[in-house]
Amino acid sequence: MAKLKEGWLPVDRSLVGSAEWEKEKYVMEATMSIVFEAHCYKDGLRGKQQDYAKAMERFHKAADMGNPEAQYNLGVLYGSAINGPVESAKAVYYFNMATSQPLFYISSVPRLGVPQAHNALGSYYDTGFGVKRDLDKAFQHYKLSAEGDEPFGMSNLGVAYVEGRGTPVNIPKAIEMYTKAAEKNHPVAQYNLGSIYAAGYPGIEKNIRLARNWYSKAAANNHWLALVALEKSFLGSSPAESDTAEAMCMLGTAYEKGIDGQNPDVEQALHWFQKAAKQKLPMAQFRLGLLYLNKIPTFVEPKRISKGVKYIRDAAQLNNPQAQLMLSEFYQFGDYGNKRDIAKANSWLSKAKENGVDITRTILDRECESDIEFEKLLRRVQKWELSEGLTDSNASEPVTNQERIRRYSSSKFGKRFNDPERGKEYIEEVNTFIKLVEEIQPSLLHPVAPYQGIGDRYSLDKLAAYANTRVGDIMIAAKQHYLRGDVFLSDGKIRGFVYELFHAFKLCDIVCSVPMQLFEPVSHILQDYILENPHDAEAKFVLAVFSVFLKQPWSTALSLMDECVKLHPQESAFYLYRGNVKAFSRRYQDAISDFDVAVQILGPKNGYFAYYLRGAAKMKFMPPMALLDYHVYLEHAPLEDRKMSEVLFDMALCYRTLDMEKATEFYNRGLEAEAKRFPIFDPVDFSTIAMTESMLKMASFSRHMRKCSISMCEQIADKACSVCKKVWYCSKEHQKAHWKQHKLVCAKK
Repeated sequence: MAKLKEGWLPVDRSLVGSAEWEKEKYVMEATMSIVFEAHCYKDGLRGKQQDYAKAMERFHKAADMGNPEAQYNLGVLYGSAINGPVESAKAVYYFNMATSQPLFYISSVPRLGVPQAHNALGSYYDTGFGVKRDLDKAFQHYKLSAEGDEPFGMSNLGVAYVEGRGTPVNIPKAIEMYTKAAEKNHPVAQYNLGSIYAAGYPGIEKNIRLARNWYSKAAANNHWLALVALEKSFLGSSPAESDTAEAMCMLGTAYEKGIDGQNPDVEQALHWFQKAAKQKLPMAQFRLGLLYLNKIPTFVEPKRISKGVKYIRDAAQLNNPQAQLMLSEFYQFGDYGNKRDIAKANSWLSKAKENGVDITRTILDRECESDIEFEKLLRRVQKWELSEGLTDSNASEPVTNQERIRRYSSSKFGKRFNDPERGKEYIEEVNTFIKLVEEIQPSLLHPVAPYQGIGDRYSLDKLAAYANTRVGDIMIAAKQHYLRGDVFLSDGKIRGFVYELFHAFKLCDIVCSVPMQLFEPVSHILQDYILENPHDAEAKFVLAVFSVFLKQPWSTALSLMDECVKLHPQESAFYLYRGNVKAFSRRYQDAISDFDVAVQILGPKNGYFAYYLRGAAKMKFMPPMALLDYHVYLEHAPLEDRKMSEVLFDMALCYRTLDMEKATEFYNRGLEAEAKRFPIFDPVDFSTIAMTESMLKMASFSRHMRKCSISMCEQIADKACSVCKKVWYCSKEHQKAHWKQHKLVCAKK
């Protein structure tokens, strides 16, 4: 008999030659060729064409004869999307069949398939996929898998020790398991081991040399996180210093607004915006320009104006839409040292529109088109300022032409009210609303990438608190798909990854905590995969999602989604996502057409979210038409749905011009829904609630505005009779039409 290998379990030599020994020999000899042929069909080897049906037929034959490797492979095929829909119950059945056998043969040879099946079952119990989640069972299966010399089991056991899943946290044991798996060239274990040494733990000193060593080995095995860690030089620097330009910009924004209720720190905001701007991040350049123009006084930085304009211009040239709009206004009003130039103003305005900024040209804007009219307007403004005692000499910082004209326009607007005090309150509310719009506008231009904070905000442990609710169960199912996809990606099984990510995004995209640094490399993997599998619509869908998060041109995602729809015209998820992309690119009517198809496919009960999306698109250009969709959403959506309060606030806005009582009712219902929102969800942005409240206030003020004196005309009046100053009109035309009747009364007065 062959010499026993060191490290294997001791053998009871008395069993050699027994009936059990003979049975094992028979099974191995009888099934070896069957399993080999099954692998050839599964992987397309030895001249055989890939054929999963034939592979499964042979695996079934060997599994029935007791071969654990065949049983394990059946579990893999049933549990993945490689051979049709996932059948998790059958997968668990065959994994259990394999794990019912000992880890080793009597001859001390590892029983191939058994430790692998233990690792697979551990993963199922860890994520709750196909079985009730049980971390204790997961830990036991990982442990048995590791004892069977399986590197995946060792690596997962290491994760359990680090995170305390089914066992107390034990970092030394985790290092032991990771090291064993890493020495077997397991890239995930190599990366995790590097991460431990890079961060340091209580009792484990930080060791950059060891961390870099293990990261390098993982990178050599194409582990993307390790490649990114080395490429970005994360090691040897503070977390903030090693962050991406986007993270620096976010940190700058946090300091600008005030972190955790603290006062804003302009100095720190300036520091982080400057660092991000050096990396040519357009948003950072834009925020830095705003900081110089609005929040840094001249006595602190004498060149603040020139610096601010420079950064705004840099951001505009790098296609930042807010910067393009602002630069257009600089040229339109001749502000901040820029000579008035309508041609340049319109050019930058067009670019901003192309990049998704909603722009409504006002009467004030049209008055500014002609240089002669603009000069006349400035003279009227100057005359009004002198009468009100408002001059630059009274201001600590120079006031822009744009601001001067806005003040003048607001003063004129106040005349529309019978009560001057009401007019002042209305103007104050309008200014409040404008500020809120400026705060919220950047977030409306692009979808937010999945959560990138510390830890997994939507981990299964956190989602477990919401089990047995409609929303919670959907999020848990989506998270399970995402985690399985992550495993497939680590194993290089791209088809399995695509299937799981597609279903995760389809169910609930917010739980897919894809690290930002993985979007680009995984996109390249998907592109290569699609070249070989051009008819895989799910892969194109996932690539489209990644392209949006990478802020690539909208046309990239739309082109991919068009192909998805052609390949599978009955898949509602394709219409929903394509509609979403169109809505973000301001093609609202086209978006509504896609949402119409999704609604027809799903119906009200299953498609309540499609009704929400269609209503949200209608809100952009015909708000009252959104009410019908929103009412259907309210009828069928679970009360805990994360969009519930937003819908109620939108409905309040719809009703503000129709029925103020209903508008107030829905606003209050929105506040109640927001108070009951699941803590795991981000709250509705404060600016959104404040904007809704502000618009309702303005609508209530409008009831006190003067109406035109012409019978049947309900328009707001802002032109008074120049003789009596008592009768008001909405236009010169109505004033002329009414003069024959009014002059008799006016003459007496």
